[in-house]
Amino acid sequence: MWKVLVAICLMGQPCTLFEEDPMKYYHTEEECMIAADKKAKGMMDTFAKYGYYVDSEAHSCQFIVLKNEA
Repeated sequence: MWKVLVAICLMGQPCTLFEEDPMKYYHTEEECMIAADKKAKGMMDTFAKYGYYVDSEAHSCQFIVLKNEA
């Protein structure tokens, strides 16, 4: 299973790593990367809407082995 990770760096602030809440898991990396891209773009738009300057952004997916999968 895969989960979305988004890191956003705002001007004058430390970079912050975000995970979905509630946590969503994706069956494939491709499916997760599509969701990560949409999530990152949405977050950047929201920060800009509220007057924050996004210095940089990165998104990716992390492979997670759930207990019932092992």
